Order: sequence, then structure tokens, then C-alpha cells
Amino acid sequence: MQHKATALFLAIAASAPSAAWAQSARAPEVASITIQLSSFAFSPEQVRLRAGVPTRLHLVNDSNGGHNFSAPELFAASSVTSGSVPPDGTVEVPRGRTVDITLVPRMPGTYKVRCTHFLHSFFGMTGRIVVEKPSP
Repeated sequence: MQHKATALFLAIAASAPSAAWAQSARAPEVASITIQLSSFAFSPEQVRLRAGVPTRLHLVNDSNGGHNFSAPELFAASSVTSGSVPPDGTVEVPRGRTVDITLVPRMPGTYKVRCTHFLHSFFGMTGRIVVEKPSP
């Protein structure tokens, strides 16, 4: 009888820490910002991020043509934690597709964004990302 009680106690004790561990091991919530890439515009044109805070950029190309999201200085001043950013800092988003990039900006500042496809930035496909200082 004592062995059964001990086994039951150990089973209960073993399950409690794992439940607590699962609670504390969850990844922090990641803010998500959707940026629409349409014919010659980013919407919104300006996005605000906070240094040190993970953010997912959900890039949506809802136009009939290809676009890209070129922000080399932003990507150089950030840690990309998921998604793929080429070394030149320009992310292609084919027509009708989405691309998600999760990053942690490290440096406050204002970063230019543009589409580098022929004449797209000339016609207004530009924007900026403002990275604010971390909260105290």
C-alpha cells in the first residue's frame, strides 16, 4: 500500500513542475504589423517599432505585379529571428503573396523603406519605419 501511495505522490509531483514549466517556457507575444504593398504605395507609409521588442512584419502584396520591401539599414540594425532577409536588405513579395519577417530592432532611428522595382519609388512607393527608444 505504501508503494502505491508513493508512486501516486511521485506521479502528481512530476506532473506539476512540467505544467509550470510549460507555462513559463512560452514565447512572449510578438506584435504583428501588416504592411500592404500595392500599386505604388505602402500602407501604412509609416510604422513605429520599439527597440528591443520583437515584431512580425506581415508583408502583403495584393496587387497584380511584383513588389519588394527594401530597408537595408533597418535590417542591418535589427536581429531577424524568423523569415529570410537577403544580404542587400531587399525582400521580394510576389504578386498575391505574403511574406512574414520577425525582427528585433536594436537601434532607435528613422529608416527608409522603398520598392526598388523600376520607377516604383519614383511613383511614391516609399515609406519609413521609426524605431523608438526602449521603455524604461
